[in-house]
Amino acid sequence: MKKLILTMVAALLAVATSSAQLQPGEKSFGPKLGYVSENESAVAGLVFQYNFTEHLRLVPEIGCAFRHNQRDAFLLDVNVHTPFAISTGDRVNLYPLAGVSLNSWAWHGIDENSNDVTTHTTRFGLNLGAGFEYRCNASMKLTLEAKYTLIKKYSATYVTAGLSYIF
Repeated sequence: MKKLILTMVAALLAVATSSAQLQPGEKSFGPKLGYVSENESAVAGLVFQYNFTEHLRLVPEIGCAFRHNQRDAFLLDVNVHTPFAISTGDRVNLYPLAGVSLNSWAWHGIDENSNDVTTHTTRFGLNLGAGFEYRCNASMKLTLEAKYTLIKKYSATYVTAGLSYIF
């Protein structure tokens, strides 16, 4: 699996270069995978990005934390990124992020004597974090992101990597 990921990254980095200059109205969409600390499992989702200006974009995300330790979750986030270029070729951006989150955590197998074997808790929270993106070419970028979601009894750290198509 590691060899496959490294091969994919090497192939993307070998393609023609482009500018990471953000254009108003530019959009991107793609999957992301990672780790969530709340139940110590994998997290997967889809992310859409819309650039309002060169330094402001809106990012809705939908995802799920896979079941581990008898818990899983449905995740919905709306974040704001403020990217800025850090390389001379404008291919690399860093961005702080802030936003709101709606998480629905499910506990499974709580009481075997009851008909209800799943208990759900849905809560709103706040996201704070930072990310790194590398524009491979004019239509593809790689991202690495870390964020902390502050939610009563369900606060967690998320670390994800993604691949997005730019259009």
